[in-house]
Amino acid sequence: MFTLDVQRTAVVCIDFQAGVFTGECALAYVGAAEVLPKAKQVLAAARGAKIPIIHVQEVHRPEMVDFGRELDGAEPVHCLETWESTQLHPELTAIAGEYTICKRRYSSFFGTDLEILLRGLKVDTLVLMGSMTNVCVHYTAVDAHQRDYHFYVIEDCCIGSDWEAHWAALTAMAYLQKQARIQQQEFVEAILQKAPCL
Repeated sequence: MFTLDVQRTAVVCIDFQAGVFTGECALAYVGAAEVLPKAKQVLAAARGAKIPIIHVQEVHRPEMVDFGRELDGAEPVHCLETWESTQLHPELTAIAGEYTICKRRYSSFFGTDLEILLRGLKVDTLVLMGSMTNVCVHYTAVDAHQRDYHFYVIEDCCIGSDWEAHWAALTAMAYLQKQARIQQQEFVEAILQKAPCL
C-alpha cells in the first residue's frame, strides 16, 4: 500500500498551463481532458493536508533569447510570456500560501530556485504531476533523483505529447525509483489515512 510522510513531502505541478487544456498551445498533447478533474482532486487533498504545493510554469521571452537548443527538435515556438495560453490554468493555479516558479528549460530544477525552496520547506519527497510526461515531468524527476530526493509521479495526472512517449517516460521514471508510479486515487487515499477528517 502506498504511504506518504506528509511532513516531508511537496506536490510539484509542472506546466499546467491554460493552452494545454484549451488546445490553444503550440504543442500537441494527449489526455488533458481526463487529467483536469483528477489534478484538481490532488490539489484539494494536498491543500486539506497542508502539504506544500509548488506550481511550475514554462515561460519564454518574446524575443526568444532564452530557448537555447529547445527548438532544435520537434517543438515549435511555445510558452511566450505574452501569450494568454502560457498562463497557469485558472483551476490549477496557485492560491494564497502556495509557490510559483518560472522556468526557461524543461527541468523544474534547471536555472530556478526550486532546490532552495525545497530546502527551506525541509522536504525530501516530491509528488509530481503535469505536462509533458515525457519532457518536463521526466526531466524534473531525473534531476530530483540525481539530487537524492524521493519522487512519485501521479501517472493519471500527467499529459504526454503522445501516448507512446507518455508510457515510455513513466517506464523510465520507474527504472530510477521502483515505486515511483502512483495513481491519483492512491495519493488521495494516502492523504486521507493521515488526515481522515478531510
